[in-house]
Amino acid sequence: MAFIFLRPVRLYFNPELREEWLSDMVEHGKKKRIISTSDAEEIIKTIKEPFIQKYLKSLAVHICLMPTTHVVATALAIYFIWTHPEMPRAQAWAIGFGIIAFFQLIPISPGSLARGLYVLFLVIKERNFKDYSIALFLAFFKYVGYLAFPIQMTYRYPTLARFMAGHWATESVHVVPVFGESGALLEHGVFCLFYNWPLTIRRHMDLRAHKRSLMRPRYWHAAALAIGAAGILLGTDMIYLKYTGVIPDLRHIWWLMAALPLIGGVMVSKGCGGALMMKRIATAAAFGIFASLIYMIIATSIGFHNYANIFRLGMACLWRLFVFGIFASIGAMIMEFKLEKSDGY
Repeated sequence: MAFIFLRPVRLYFNPELREEWLSDMVEHGKKKRIISTSDAEEIIKTIKEPFIQKYLKSLAVHICLMPTTHVVATALAIYFIWTHPEMPRAQAWAIGFGIIAFFQLIPISPGSLARGLYVLFLVIKERNFKDYSIALFLAFFKYVGYLAFPIQMTYRYPTLARFMAGHWATESVHVVPVFGESGALLEHGVFCLFYNWPLTIRRHMDLRAHKRSLMRPRYWHAAALAIGAAGILLGTDMIYLKYTGVIPDLRHIWWLMAALPLIGGVMVSKGCGGALMMKRIATAAAFGIFASLIYMIIATSIGFHNYANIFRLGMACLWRLFVFGIFASIGAMIMEFKLEKSDGY
C-alpha cells in the first residue's frame, strides 16, 4: 500500500528521490542489457537538468493517477449493487462486474481524463504548448497515456525517451504468462517495438522532413476538408432519418464519428506541404474542431438536435469538439509516423 499510494507522492515532492528512482531504472536496464553503457552515462549526466526534473515530476503524477479508473469502476459497481436490492443477486453482481470490465475496455477512462487534464493544467500554467504538445494528446488515452511523457521527451532527450518507453513497456508485459515464465520473447518483441522501431521511424521522418522543406506550407485545404466532413455528417443524418424515421445520435453513427476525423487528419497532414510537423498536427486538430462546430451549428439550426436546455446542447457540442479534435490529431500523427517505401528505406 505504501509503495502504491505513498511512494508516488514522495516522488513528486522529493527531487533526490526522483533522481535515485531514475538511476535505479538505468542500472536495472544495464543489467538486463536493454541499454548500453554509453547511453546510461548520457542519461545520468542530464539527470539534474530542469526539464528532466519536470518530466520526472509529471511521471510521478501519472503514477499517482494509475488507480483512478479502478477505484471509480469499483465504486460505481458497488453503488449499483447497493442501490438495486430488488434485483436478483446473481444478476446484480454480473452487471457490477460488467461495469468494471467496461471501464477496462474503453479508450478514454476517468484515470486518463485526470491525466490529460493535469497535462492541460501544465500547459495553461506555464503557457507552454511546445514542451507538452505530444503528451497533451496522448495523455487522454488509456494505457498509451502512460507513455505520453517518454514520447514527449524524444525531441530534447531521445536516448532517455527511448529507454523510458522501452523500460515501461517491457515491465508491463511481465504480467502476461508465457508457458509459466515471464515471457522473455514477448518482452524482447515489445522492447523492439518501443526502442528500435522508433529509431526507424525517426530516420523516415527526417528524410520526409527534408523532402517537405523544398515545398511551400499550405493550410487552406483544412477549411475545405472541414466543410466537406460536416456535409458528410449532415448527409448521413438525412439518409438515416429517411430510412429509419429517427435522427441518429452518437450511439448510431459512432463509427463515422471516429473514422471521419481520423481520415480527415491524415488528409490534412498530407496536404500541408512544407509545414512543420507540429503545425501539421495543430492544423489537423483545428480541422476536427471546425468540422464538428459547423456540423453542430447547421444541425441545430435545422432542428436535427433539439436538446432540452442550453446546458445539454453545450455538452453535446463540447463532446463532439473533443472527439473530432482528438481523432483528427491521431490521424495526423499516424501520417507522420508511418513508413513508406518511397522514403528510400
